[in-house]
Amino acid sequence: MIKKLAVFIVAFLVVSFLYFSLVYLIGLLLQEMGIALYDSESDQQRNFNVVLGVWLAVSVGAGVWRIKKNS
Repeated sequence: MIKKLAVFIVAFLVVSFLYFSLVYLIGLLLQEMGIALYDSESDQQRNFNVVLGVWLAVSVGAGVWRIKKNS
């Protein structure tokens, strides 16, 4: 049980780091290209919520997938 929890946490953290690195690099690239991702504060909040929702789904999914792969 502890091993499965450790595997989940490690997978969650690794995927989280990779995800936020990718999102950050995409943001830098779009900024350099002069592309605006939002026009108002509500657009900015919506984008933030989408990024957090996708991050949570991807990270939890990766953790669960890794546990099932190890079993």
